[in-house]
Amino acid sequence: MALTSKLQMGDCVSDAQFRQFRIFNEVDLKRIRPLLNQCRKERLKAGDVMLRPEFGNSCMYLLLSGRVAVSLESLDASPLLELGSGECIGEMSVFDGRNPSAYVKAVEPCEVLVIESDTLWLLIDSSHSLCRNLLYFLSNRLRSGNDIVVVSKSREKKQEHAANVDALTGVNNRRWLLDMIETLHGQALLEQMPMAVLMLDVDHFKRFNDTYGHKSGDLVLQMVARTMRKSLRPSDMLARYGGEEFVVLLPRTPAKQARAVAERLRKAVERCQITAEQGQELPSVTISVGVSPLADNETIETAIELADQALYQAKHNGRNRIEIRP
Repeated sequence: MALTSKLQMGDCVSDAQFRQFRIFNEVDLKRIRPLLNQCRKERLKAGDVMLRPEFGNSCMYLLLSGRVAVSLESLDASPLLELGSGECIGEMSVFDGRNPSAYVKAVEPCEVLVIESDTLWLLIDSSHSLCRNLLYFLSNRLRSGNDIVVVSKSREKKQEHAANVDALTGVNNRRWLLDMIETLHGQALLEQMPMAVLMLDVDHFKRFNDTYGHKSGDLVLQMVARTMRKSLRPSDMLARYGGEEFVVLLPRTPAKQARAVAERLRKAVERCQITAEQGQELPSVTISVGVSPLADNETIETAIELADQALYQAKHNGRNRIEIRP
């Protein structure tokens, strides 16, 4: 702890200053005043470090004035929170004997009362009210810590979701698909069940975009994704592969059934009507589909490449049709 400018001896803390701390609520200060007077006051400059996880701590600090920042990752990380006068700091590491769990740094000139661990235990032995207040204070700290963890986890899940979902269509994106393929290979699920891959895209999508505009093109992709999601089983895995291309992984699906699924998707998209934002009816669109059942000892990546070749063949043969890999 980088402390500077120790105050003159005998410059004790007043009762009014102690009353700003919740741990002294309804505590008989006269009874514990001799112990409190043994504690020293210290001054910190802005930027001085009070606690850090790399070093042990044997004191509880009462922040008499100023503000400190608490951060988890490093001293330079964005503060998790700031604490002002009337807050206790460092008590957890005194009680459990472990290093502090966070960095605490002064953000402005501060004045603290330093209570050594031996003195703190004597204070607790001398006052049941102080002991009760400390328990209440610590329980609130723990609840606040739990709330922070919950919020952090929720934010992490939202960020993970945003990273794995295509913002336009709402289906999974290519990054998610690659992670899922790696997971499937890692769990050796491919050896336990038949699987098929569908690669599909919207026919004449560039022409549609050029004729009706990119906003209408976005509506087409959203409609295609929504229609496919409704037509697939919960276990089927749909992802936007890029542009107007989509990939579907069909677990527990042999070749004949995979073709039937592809035909169901093709017909469902063909039947859909698209309405522009102004209420204008847009022409319906169709999709072409390449189907690639996994062969023995074949990777999903290889199956996707072969499904892409089958998709190219479907387009070459007139579009709005299905082709099976050779």
